[in-house]
Amino acid sequence: MAPAKFYFSETSIYQELLKFIPADAKVILELGCGNGTIASQYKQINPYCRYIGMESNPKLVKNAAAQLDEILVGNIQQNISTLNISPRTVDCLIYSWNLIDISNPTEILKYCQSLLTNDAQVLVIIANLQYWHKIINLLKGNWENSEIIRHWLSLESLKSDFATAGLQIYEVQTRGEKGEEFEKFLKLTEPLVDALGLDRKKFTTQTAAEYFIVRATRSSIPPRRLLIQTIIMDPKVCGTVRVLEPDKFSATIPGVRTISTVKTADLNLGWPQEEKVFIWQRTILSYPSDLHKLKSLLEKNYLIVAEIDDHPLRRPEYAENNYLSYRGCHCVQTSTESLAKFLRQYNPNVIVFQNQLAKIPLLSEHNFSDDSYHSIFFGAVNRELDWKEIMPIINQILSDHQDKIRVKVIHDELFFKSLNTANKEFYPFCAYDQYLEILASCDIGLLPLNDNQINQMKSDLKFIECAASGVAVLASPTVYKNQIIDGETGLIYYSVSDFAKKFRKIIINKNLRERIVNQAYNWVKNNRLLCQYYRQRRDWYLHMIDELPRLNEELKNRVPELFS
Repeated sequence: MAPAKFYFSETSIYQELLKFIPADAKVILELGCGNGTIASQYKQINPYCRYIGMESNPKLVKNAAAQLDEILVGNIQQNISTLNISPRTVDCLIYSWNLIDISNPTEILKYCQSLLTNDAQVLVIIANLQYWHKIINLLKGNWENSEIIRHWLSLESLKSDFATAGLQIYEVQTRGEKGEEFEKFLKLTEPLVDALGLDRKKFTTQTAAEYFIVRATRSSIPPRRLLIQTIIMDPKVCGTVRVLEPDKFSATIPGVRTISTVKTADLNLGWPQEEKVFIWQRTILSYPSDLHKLKSLLEKNYLIVAEIDDHPLRRPEYAENNYLSYRGCHCVQTSTESLAKFLRQYNPNVIVFQNQLAKIPLLSEHNFSDDSYHSIFFGAVNRELDWKEIMPIINQILSDHQDKIRVKVIHDELFFKSLNTANKEFYPFCAYDQYLEILASCDIGLLPLNDNQINQMKSDLKFIECAASGVAVLASPTVYKNQIIDGETGLIYYSVSDFAKKFRKIIINKNLRERIVNQAYNWVKNNRLLCQYYRQRRDWYLHMIDELPRLNEELKNRVPELFS
């Protein structure tokens, strides 16, 4: 076998921990905060959290101090009582690798327990003594004394320490590198496992984990178990904002598990005593051929939810199949109240989850530079009728400013070709992260929407993305007048001539752009971050599950074929 070595870096461990921190925590205490990696990323998710850290390594503190609100330097066991934290105020307690260096972790846990709120979470990473790489190192004589001392704490002893401290462990996850080398290890150790009378399955599980992620809570009440399972039918346009990011946040809630797959779904993933939600994202169900799919979900006791964030009139297939996509579900979730009003014709149980942003990055320096060179952003799908009328004005202004303006276009190739300038860049439809990166490199965003029934039901997502990226917008009144304060958080145009006037103004007036960027950024930061709203989904799903007898009766009245 190849020489044993460890695969997980400290950075990857921090990334793992970040997945479990409650996104709406008001106070976080991290023991062993390192150089502030977790804090710096978490602050983009929840900028209003008070993030407190302790770190014994003075070399890491300088960088960490810039990321955290407060930091205490020194030995954790000796100095933890000097923390300036009121009892029952900490929402999340994080132990990194440092817990295994503490001689009496029970005492530390007991002290920290007194700081926690009733619903607080505790996250711990602990190395696994039985990890197969460590066993190989030990057999080869490569186990260093320092490593033996550092990793003395076992998972079982940790469970005991937590119970003594009045903390309840509700989940343990494993992480570890396996592959072909691990399979070879299992085969080589098989005779020894049998000779010792060990359970093969348990031995495999124990040796596969390099470390454990332990999740605990102060509450003595076990969390209600909920599986949120989504089938994504349109991953390119809205899968990230409508499914993947809400799923990540929901998974930080104790007891909640999220699974999403593209265009296929396994209905045998539920755990015992786990309530289940199945979400159809932008799915067009065919009548009557897809009735059996809905029947299967009903037989497995799923709450069936339709997810839609665009007007169904754009796709005639919805009407052609008698709107089974909405009538055949228990309830519907959507992105705007105007769209919800339309959908209630086919299903009365509709809720609005507005589009929110999962994080808000720091404004980059280019947003306030004195550079007279400006980048204009336009990115859209199916918008030709919306920009056609203003294209001559755009080209005239580009001509007037010549080499001082560059236009960046995502996806809309016809818009790109219609621009009479060589200073333009085209990007095909791209991943969401790349889209945000391109957007953040621009100064001004154009958001045109004609006034029609389909556009009236669209969300303001493009505006909040621009605002969070430091991009000043010039937008139509359709959709955006309800969110943008004209002249303060953006500019609204009401005619072609008004577009021309305000487009020139936002290009020329640097002070106006800077004011718009700052005020729009702060508005999004205060009002449209996912951390402020994500629990609404889980709460609504559980409420709907409690209402299943009524929902099934209504569903039977709408689509009796499902119960025949």
